[in-house]
Formats: sequence, structure tokens, C-alpha cells
Amino acid sequence: MTQNIGRKLFALISRAESIAITTHINSDGDGMVAAIALQELLRLKGFDSLIITDGEDLSRYAFLMQHSSVQAYQPGMQHDLVIVLDCNSHDRLGERNALVQSAQITIVIDHHVVEHAPIEGELKLIETHFVSTGAMLFHYLFDEIKQLPPEARKFIADCAYVTILNDTNNFSNANTTADVFEICRDLVKEGSKPHLLNMAYLQNHSATEMMYVGRSLATIRLVEDEKILFLHSDLQLAQSLDFDPGSTMSVTRYVQGVAGLRAIAYFREVEPDIWKVSLRSLILDVQKIAAIHGGGGHRKASGLTLMGKLPDVQDLIQRELAQALKAQ
Repeated sequence: MTQNIGRKLFALISRAESIAITTHINSDGDGMVAAIALQELLRLKGFDSLIITDGEDLSRYAFLMQHSSVQAYQPGMQHDLVIVLDCNSHDRLGERNALVQSAQITIVIDHHVVEHAPIEGELKLIETHFVSTGAMLFHYLFDEIKQLPPEARKFIADCAYVTILNDTNNFSNANTTADVFEICRDLVKEGSKPHLLNMAYLQNHSATEMMYVGRSLATIRLVEDEKILFLHSDLQLAQSLDFDPGSTMSVTRYVQGVAGLRAIAYFREVEPDIWKVSLRSLILDVQKIAAIHGGGGHRKASGLTLMGKLPDVQDLIQRELAQALKAQ
């Protein structure tokens, strides 16, 4: 199975004159770092490619981007082959969905539950039991990776490890299983240094970022008999600090240790009255709530986007979380 995936992937790649790699809107440390790893593997195999973004700040990944070729999406862009990572829905590509619509060949590699408007492709690999898309790439393309020089193998292993750090929230989420530690063992065997990657990815904050996080934490309020925690970051906060919130990890990671909670909802205003909502819960299937509103993710960690004034948006999410709690 593993060998067949690698052979089919490179057979499709060899047919294309131009290759684009992309991931979901509001990219994160799985989709984007998996893209960095795959692009480096393609480069070492002699294939040029572009990582197509929404123009977000990628400075948090700078320690992995020595050879990266990245371009912000512009209407009218076309590529023969488009590889979509960490996403399986047209809706979650935003404007970059046009890349898939115009491509001759599409490849989808993801570990999320299949959502609405699924992307079809000549190669479609969706394995929900994997902890991250980066881990999937390391597993399914290992026959190609092991042919590389040791430093190149270490680089791709480092990327895979960072995707796991991201999607397990530093091994604190419920998806941290024995299989995850087995994968990490293999990555360390390739030369990855967990303490250095942890510092580079999770402990490399600017003072401005910490002020943004601190002021967001100051908005905390508890609802539904203190079982649900709400917090938010509005546009005015980001503007007052001259800070790009896209360059930081979700503020939810700072409140996941609050005792007695059943769910967390973090609301970040991305445009006036447009809120990106991050849902976290160890006991509720928040992916179902996200999917109702065109979002998605995982059972215990999902995201969606809503329009409206903050009190109205929070009331809606409170009702849906409360209903989910009662249905237990």
C-alpha cells in the first residue's frame, strides 16, 4: 500500500508542467508545514512547485523555510497539478478553490473526516486515524524519503514532528496515542531533536504576541454553569498592537487546562463582524457543530466562520454547545 501511494503520486507529478501545493483557509502548523515538507521532497526529486497561500504571515515557520517557494494566491492563477493537504472540502479552500477547479490533476491528502463539498482527485488519500497530515506524508512516502541524504531525511522528519506538535497541542490532546509515540520514535531516529523543535515552534513568541494573548485571555467568561468557556480577540486589539493574529497559534491552547470545562469557544474577528470560531472539547463532537456552518476539523477540535455582532455570534454557539451537552 505504502509503495503504491508513492509510485502513484510521483507518476502523476511527472505528468505536470506546473505544480501547486496548498492547504485550508486559516492555515496551521499541520497543513502548512506538511506543504513545506512535500515541496522539499519534490525539489530534491527534481520537481519545481509553488506553495500557494492566502498571503498569511508565515514567520512562525521561518526555521523550516530555507528552500521554500511560496506565493500568495491571485485570481487567474492556474497550475496543471494541485496538491491539497490537510483539507478535503472545496469550501475550506476559500478563493484558492479556483486552483482545483482549473487543474488537470488534483491530489488530496488529509486526515480529517470527509466533509461537505468533498474534493475529488486522481489520487485521494484520507486516513482519519493519522495524527497529522505531515505524519501521513512521512509514512506513505517513506520509500522515497529514505533514498535522500541524511540531512534531507532529517529535515522532512523535523517537519513531520512539528505537524504532530501542532495537532496534539504538544502531546496534550486526546489524539496522543501509542501510535503517535511510535511515529515520533521513527522521526527521532532520523535525527529530529524534540527539545529544539519544541523551542523553535512553541516557545518562540514575540512580546507583542504575548500581549495579544494576554488581552484576549482577559475576555474570558464562563457560561452554562461554568461548563463552557468563551474568549475573544477583536480587530481593534490586533490593530492597536499592530499585530497579525495569523502569525500565532490559537489562543485556545492557553485555556485548555482550565478545570471543570466541557467546551471552549474562541472568537477571533478577521474582518468587521466576521468571526473565526475555534471550538475545543474533550467530550463533545464539535466537528458536527462546525460542519453545520460550513466549517470542519476534528471531533474534539474544529473551526468555523460566522458573520454578525459578537454577542449574537456567541449566543448562537452557546445554544448549540448547550444542546450538545444536554444530548450526552
